[in-house]
This record gives sequence, C-alpha cells and structure tokens, in this order.
Amino acid sequence: MVVVAVTAMMMGWSAPVAAQAGLQVTTPYPAVAVEAGETVTFDLQVVSDTPQPVSLRVTEAPEGWTTRLRGGGFVIDGVTADSQEPPEVQLEVDVPDDAGAGTHQVTVTASRPGGTSSLTLQLRVAEEVAGSVELVSEFPMLRGAADATFTFDLDLVNNTPEEIAFQLDAAGPEGWSVEARPTSEQQAATATVGGGETAGIQVEVDPPDDVTADTYPIQVRASGGGQEAVTELQVEITGSYAMTLTTPDERLNAEVTSGGSSQVALVIRNDGSAPLQGVELSADPPADWEVTFEPQVVEQVPPGESVRVMATITPSGEAIAGDYMVSVDASAEQTSSSVDLRVTVQTSRLWGLLGILLIILALGGLAWVFRRYGRR
Repeated sequence: MVVVAVTAMMMGWSAPVAAQAGLQVTTPYPAVAVEAGETVTFDLQVVSDTPQPVSLRVTEAPEGWTTRLRGGGFVIDGVTADSQEPPEVQLEVDVPDDAGAGTHQVTVTASRPGGTSSLTLQLRVAEEVAGSVELVSEFPMLRGAADATFTFDLDLVNNTPEEIAFQLDAAGPEGWSVEARPTSEQQAATATVGGGETAGIQVEVDPPDDVTADTYPIQVRASGGGQEAVTELQVEITGSYAMTLTTPDERLNAEVTSGGSSQVALVIRNDGSAPLQGVELSADPPADWEVTFEPQVVEQVPPGESVRVMATITPSGEAIAGDYMVSVDASAEQTSSSVDLRVTVQTSRLWGLLGILLIILALGGLAWVFRRYGRR
C-alpha cells in the first residue's frame, strides 16, 4: 500500500474535540483527502496538565478499515502525557481498496482517571489525490552565440505527500553536451525531494561551436516514485563569430618603390556561422606612411564566404631601401582579425638609370681624353 502523509492537505477548520479539562488530543491536519487502497498517517499530540498515564484507542472507524496507534517504533495502547514534552504518537489508517467515495470518520479517544478527550478525523475518499510533480523554469529560453555555454535554473516541485528520489535526464540535439543535476550537488545525478517541497535543478547546455544559427529544443526529465515531470527548454543560437584576414595566396609580403605606392589584395574570410556586419579596415604603418582601403568598410560577409579588399600602401618620401612592417586590422562588432605585412622599399629605377648614364658619360669622357692626348 502507498503511505500518504496527512500534511498533503488542510481543510482550514479544526476537528471537533470533546476534552476534559487538562487533557487534550490534537493533530495539525484533521481532515484529508485519500485514495482507496492507501495508508494514511496522522501525527497526534496528547497533552496532559499533569504527568500521568493516558490510554489511547480508536473508538470509531468505518467497517473494514484498519487502524493502528504507534509510538517509539511500537504499536501502543497508551502514553505517559504531560504539558511540557508531549509524546510523539502516530495513527495509521488503512483505507480498503473498495472504500466508497465520500467522507468517513475515525475517532481517537484518550482517557485517564477522571475523564476522556476525543479527536474526530475526517477522511474524504476520492479517485485521485496523490498529487503530481513538475519542473518549472522562469526563463525557459536563452539566446547566445554558438561558443557560449547556457545555464538554466529549474525548480523541481513535489506536490505529492511522499519523499521521492528523482532520476534526472536531459537531452539536446545530436552533438550537444547537456547535463542536469541538483543545484546543491554538482556531481549528483539524482535529487531527493520531500513531500510538498521544492528542489533546485541546474541544466547546463554546451552546443558545438560550429552549429548554425537557429532555435533548438532541450528536454529535461525527472522521474521517480511512479511520478514523472518533463519540460522543454529552448536555446536560440545567434551564430558564432570568427574571421580571418589574409591575402589570396596567404603570402604576407609586398614590394614598393621609394616615392611610389603599391596595391596589396586582402581577403576577409568569415569562419563563423553568423554573418559579419560592418567590417572596418584600419592600418598601423610606419611614420609618415599612408595606407588606404577600397572599400574601407565591408557591409556584410556571409558565413563561409570571403570578400576581397584592396589596400594601397604609400611609403614616406624619405623612406630608404629596406623592409618595413605594416599592421592591418579588420574588426566587426563581435570579432576581429589582424595581419602583419612585410613591405620591402626599393630604390627608384630612375636613380638606377641616372647612375648608369653617369657611368657611361664617365667612360666616354675617359675615351675622349685617351684619343686626344694618348699619343703625346
């Protein structure tokens, strides 16, 4: 039989008590609803103004119903009662499987020399009164990027009169990591919840970093004691954000002639699952250098695609031949990427031609001198 604690329901009124002055039998919940076939337990309190033995017996019960008085682990017929430390007494009532619907009475009588005190209990037999369990979340939907971890806080409510040990299970889409555990016990997979009580449940969801933007269901289940509670949570993935800034052939060098400029093709690649919006390019060149971009701002880069940008690098007019570093950065609201270009400055060809011309002129001058004065 199922044992049902009487704390499950209170009808809001006191049971009629016929009491002798100085002797009283009470219970906090004198009227309860039960199902046929259950065993109901009432917590009784026997109070006497003076310490003395008090006999206890059930003086009224429906035909076919079984009752027992218990205390200290024994079936008892009486207690020693006083007003300071009343003994703990329980009345067990077995409701037959064929008990008819309606309200039935059970009366407990306490007696001592000189008088008695009676407590009448009301048991209403109904078809279903065992209660239920439920999982409740104040925020059943969370939103974020694919590389985020989502944490849901739930309440596991046990509306039954019994303590139940619940097995916790949680599942999400294939490839997702989903765990459910009691809030107070990070390593536990079960939660024990007393009758009429609530326990905190924490659900942690970690989606794959490459999952596409969409809304995904997460199912959480708590089962035990013949009861089951299921709730569905949702995770809205706004996408993951990642980009790479490089060149078409991934070579990070360029050449430029002193006094001139050079164009370098750059590629912005969207490695995430969400579109990149408003990607702006900037550069950190050496002093007095100029770097411009066409376009300066890329409006959108779809997931998995690339956009080409042309950078024009103009070194300082006083730059001497050698290697220089130019840092280029591409940044969106959610992510950024940078690359360092090695720019080699070469001497202008005009100066080379002038040098060759000077050499030719010098050689020609020497030849003229030898012809004119060589035989003298």
